[in-house]
Amino acid sequence: MGKMGKKQVLCILLGIILAVAGYLVEKRDRALEDGNRLNRYAYGEGERQQEVWVRGLCEKEIPVEISLGEREYAEEDAKKALLEAGGKLADLIRGNNLSLQEVREDLHLVGWLEEEGIRVRWTPEDAEWIQTDGTVLNEECPEKGIQTELTASLQAGGFSREYRFPVTLYPPLRTKQQEKEAGFKRLLKQMDEAQRTEGQLVLPKMYEGKNLSYRVRGDREYLLFPVLGIAAAILLPLYEKQKESEVKKKKKRELMEDYPEIVSKLTVFSGAGLPVRRAWERIVLEYEAACRAGTQTERAAYREMAAAYHRMQRGVPELQAYAEFGAGCRLRPYRKLSGLLEQNVRNGAEGLRKALETEMESAFEEEKALARRRGEEASTKLMLPLFLMLMIIMVMVSVPAFLAFGI
Repeated sequence: MGKMGKKQVLCILLGIILAVAGYLVEKRDRALEDGNRLNRYAYGEGERQQEVWVRGLCEKEIPVEISLGEREYAEEDAKKALLEAGGKLADLIRGNNLSLQEVREDLHLVGWLEEEGIRVRWTPEDAEWIQTDGTVLNEECPEKGIQTELTASLQAGGFSREYRFPVTLYPPLRTKQQEKEAGFKRLLKQMDEAQRTEGQLVLPKMYEGKNLSYRVRGDREYLLFPVLGIAAAILLPLYEKQKESEVKKKKKRELMEDYPEIVSKLTVFSGAGLPVRRAWERIVLEYEAACRAGTQTERAAYREMAAAYHRMQRGVPELQAYAEFGAGCRLRPYRKLSGLLEQNVRNGAEGLRKALETEMESAFEEEKALARRRGEEASTKLMLPLFLMLMIIMVMVSVPAFLAFGI
């Protein structure tokens, strides 16, 4: 195993740091104060389950599951908390408004006071203007404003108290254009109410002395098609290039896979006394017969061999056919094989078998190396999902830890 890089060391250190953080949080959360005190959840946070190990109850230390109820208010504490909460509600609920005496935007009606553990329930005097979630319906509000009221029911454990907040609503602040649009919408609403019994709504031809015309605006989805066409035109060459690259990779892979087998067959046939051309012919004819029978799919190397054989059948010199075979395969091993065959044609068969045997051994070693590389590539491809899963687990562990520390 090689030396670890900086990223690997960083991952290990990060894992150790997160483990320490998780241990400290767990230790803090599960710590017993004075050896026999368990901290409750704060007001309103509900009960929790806590496992403690008890020594001395039995012969061995045993785990006991304890249901720990939330902390409840005493009467004096509840009255004080309710009084303080009522005093700060007015500022909390006004939202972006200057005050409750000039409300033009939605209110922020909180339902829970986190620090005090107090639940708040809101009741508007008139739901036509203010909804329980704080939404203000002031579009139709007159300029002079409208007086209304909000009632807040506060509950702290078994104790409760009500507060009333007078509210004055005003219409939202608008520009001149928005004001004109709002007035026109009010007119349309009135006309809609007046024409409810009709099959169509007749829109006004004039408003404030100006002639009006109308049109319905379509969704214009058709404009998306030219964009898609341009995107396709840009991506199509990339797709074609990618497709061509995949074809080349597939051909190269097939050539490298079949090379040891081809050299082995040539070695066997030449060892049996067949001339190279006859051995070549026999390999091609067996391949073509298998393809016709459906027991063999087309392979790039054998296809190039068949092309060289048929060229020789048409009268192309054997030397040229082998040279074109090596050039067609475009890989160093095949060029080397074509060179050996050309040398055999020029100098005779002496030494050819030994050269083919040496090449066969080299080819099988290359095949083993290729298999190892593929295994490494497959394991590398698996690293990304594994790394992503590790990161997700780290986040799941670290986020609660950091939140518990208040980071």
